[in-house]
Amino acid sequence: MSLPLNAEMVATAYDFLNTTPPFNKWNLPDAEDVGFRLSRRKKELGRYQWDGKRHTIIASSLAIGHTSTLMRFLCHEMIHLHLEATGTESRRGGEDTHNVAFQKFAAEVCKYHGFDPKAFY
Repeated sequence: MSLPLNAEMVATAYDFLNTTPPFNKWNLPDAEDVGFRLSRRKKELGRYQWDGKRHTIIASSLAIGHTSTLMRFLCHEMIHLHLEATGTESRRGGEDTHNVAFQKFAAEVCKYHGFDPKAFY
């Protein structure tokens, strides 16, 4: 059976992660100040978006079927949110969004949360 993902679950998981290291030191917005949406894309877990006014995290209900996948996905997107909020996110997209700055924060997140850094991108 697969996790019946909905936007409220994603927001709640985000708020939980926001209380854990290293996120609790990054001054990220509370879930109520972030948009959470679902997509039905099969080939991507989701994505982070900034439209100049609001942070949005979009999670795929077809690609995320387990709690562990959701948590790893959210940690990844929360790094993008942090980089955008601090002005270090790349606007070019592609591999450049997983630049040296991203990799530095990813290593820290993986250390605290037990993710394999080689599989985190």
